[in-house]
Amino acid sequence: MTDPRTDQIAREAARLIETGQAESIDAAIRAAAHALGCHDAPMPGAGRVRQHAQAMSMQAMGDEGYADSVRNVWEIAEQLMTVLQQGMPDAPTLLVGRAAKGQIDAGVTIHIRIYTKSSIGEIAQVLADFDYDEPAFETAQTKSGRLDRLRFVEEGIEIVLTRCLPEMFTDAQVDLFKGHAIETATLDELRDRLK
Repeated sequence: MTDPRTDQIAREAARLIETGQAESIDAAIRAAAHALGCHDAPMPGAGRVRQHAQAMSMQAMGDEGYADSVRNVWEIAEQLMTVLQQGMPDAPTLLVGRAAKGQIDAGVTIHIRIYTKSSIGEIAQVLADFDYDEPAFETAQTKSGRLDRLRFVEEGIEIVLTRCLPEMFTDAQVDLFKGHAIETATLDELRDRLK
């Protein structure tokens, strides 16, 4: 039997995130457990907190407002993927993860993969050529090894662009860190959703 305090913690953590009182889901869970005095209760996972955050967002914005927020995230991703296609026509891109699913609650980061042998510096130059802000360069340790990334903010939403080698495209629908299946959307699929 599930401890009802776990769901109380998840609901309070979602409230803390939605009101901007916590910067991450982990911090929100810790703060919620502390505020509720439930230190010995099983802690909820991030997915449960996000479910509550989604319900709160939908209630606050209404179905149409929520759909508009999802559409905005997809439009930002589509614009970036279009720029990359124009600047590097032989490098396919994919929107991956929660943004590809349309799950934008409890903080959204747009994760895009680009499959190319071009360097991360060349990718950054394409972004600069199209007037994107200067990105931060980083490296991620994944199940496929170390991968270069660019991180920047567009219209208030964080974007992480990961450079993958072309041969990695066969495993495109797999999470780079955990190895499980992940939601993806190609540029054409994203454009279809935005019609």
